[in-house]
Amino acid sequence: MDARDDSPNFLKAAFFNVYNLSLLGGAGLAAFATQDWLIGIGALALEALWLVVGPDLKPFQRAVKQAAREAADKAEQARVEGLMGQLSGRDFQRAKALAELRAEVERDIGQNPSFSAVLLRTELDKLGQLTQSFVKLAHACQQSEAYLATVSEKELTRQLEAQQALERNHTDAALVDLAKKNAQVLEKRLTAVRDIRVFLQRARGQMNLIENSVRLLRDQALTMTSPNQLSEQLDGLLTSVDAVSQSVKDADALFSTSFDPVVPVGGDERAASDRERVR
Repeated sequence: MDARDDSPNFLKAAFFNVYNLSLLGGAGLAAFATQDWLIGIGALALEALWLVVGPDLKPFQRAVKQAAREAADKAEQARVEGLMGQLSGRDFQRAKALAELRAEVERDIGQNPSFSAVLLRTELDKLGQLTQSFVKLAHACQQSEAYLATVSEKELTRQLEAQQALERNHTDAALVDLAKKNAQVLEKRLTAVRDIRVFLQRARGQMNLIENSVRLLRDQALTMTSPNQLSEQLDGLLTSVDAVSQSVKDADALFSTSFDPVVPVGGDERAASDRERVR
């Protein structure tokens, strides 16, 4: 779940906000300095009342939610900038060009009299989400390509067939059990490799769609006659991006998958068996 969807802890926010702590601390210092403990008692009574009533006040809740959204947006922007810094080659150039294109779209939409300030801010936020999604997808694609460069699906298949053959043809229970475990691990690895290949194709396609759609918005920005035109295009694009963004999370899970280490079974064991027969 996105951090911005998490419900804030209003009671915690009511107590730890800077104004409440300042007033509470000031009352405590005043009570200590004057030795008038009624000030402290009164401050504690007001604090208790505030903690009972304050968290349920709608204006306070709106302010807390807004602050939480802004903090989440700032953290997400910092994370995306970090991912941008890790991009290399053509992906970095594409992400940089898309950011420049986004700035042009924002400028031209801002000059279009069909858009009110409130609506403009909403739609530009969506445009920002798209460019962030492009960077995330590009980073995930580079991770996927780097991983796929280290594995051979053909070699994994060969190893799997060798373990399955051992499982079928040997009578030693321990050897068969190891071969079975190795086959299970190799099947998981093959599935992971194939899933990553599918993800890579989908993600690259989505990146192309984002680029082409933002270019289309650039072409239309000055001539749109209805804000609904922009909203419909951005909403449809965000929906398709959301589906692939879930794939980014799935790809991250695949990269972090820990395959159980199993003692190799196959060539080394057959060689050892041959040496025993020679003796």
